[in-house]
Amino acid sequence: MAIRSRLVELLAKDEPAFGGLIHSGDISGARKMGDSTFDFLVVDMEHEGFDMPRFGDTLQWLMSRRRMEKTGSIYPSPTPIVRLPHTAADSSLWIAQQALDYGALGVVLPYTETAEQVERMVRAMRYPREQADGSLFGERRVWPKAALRYWGCSTFEEYLELSDLWPVGPTGENVLIAMVATPAALANIDEIAAVPGLSGILFGAKHAWSALGRWAPIDLDHEDLEMFRNSVLKACLANGIAAGCSLSAIPPGQSAGVVDHDFMLRRVDDGFRFFLTQGAGRPDLEALRRA
Repeated sequence: MAIRSRLVELLAKDEPAFGGLIHSGDISGARKMGDSTFDFLVVDMEHEGFDMPRFGDTLQWLMSRRRMEKTGSIYPSPTPIVRLPHTAADSSLWIAQQALDYGALGVVLPYTETAEQVERMVRAMRYPREQADGSLFGERRVWPKAALRYWGCSTFEEYLELSDLWPVGPTGENVLIAMVATPAALANIDEIAAVPGLSGILFGAKHAWSALGRWAPIDLDHEDLEMFRNSVLKACLANGIAAGCSLSAIPPGQSAGVVDHDFMLRRVDDGFRFFLTQGAGRPDLEALRRA
């Protein structure tokens, strides 16, 4: 069976994945990103409000026949995952469920701070299934008609298997990424990473910088950020899930549109496996993949 998620495909092979970010409803940005060579794309609902029909439009405009012809794959690429408009402490689970029903291939849960917050989202994203002890787990509701079409599924049964969470679901291609950035998250990082159903943890460096009360230009090599970043990596590796970085440095003396490839390659060597490039920075993906 063909793999729908380029992100899952790469992470399952322990290969790095590179992603970009656009705001939900940015149709021009969606067209541009749909023609790009990014592996995944975070569609942000957090910072400019959210509108579900416009989110659906954004997903559709990401589909690029140019890229389909070039790659030979008919499935959405870059793989679109949604950044929710609320923090993990807010139990607005219906928003994630509706985004999945529109066709998103995963969720970024902002400002995750506890294992309990992750457990709630795992339950919301999984359809009810009987567990080994006979109990039922999962609270996602059934009516994903748009998702079936977007995923290229002929039946709900096909989508049921594909839409489980990776890697806990053997056929699952949905992802749940916990974004961490606060001292509370750091204190609970081992418990967060151990929640079954979590796909990976994204270290939000810029958000962590501000959460620490720092408003000077960010220094990604600052000892506090380095300690936080390494704690995320250690917890992810210990639990067999993916570790990610949300920001790439700008080389000294360069413009804001230039990404520090050396910084990213050092993080790959450390063990990080997915990278979110923000703002004007656009990495030379082919150079990174060759390295």
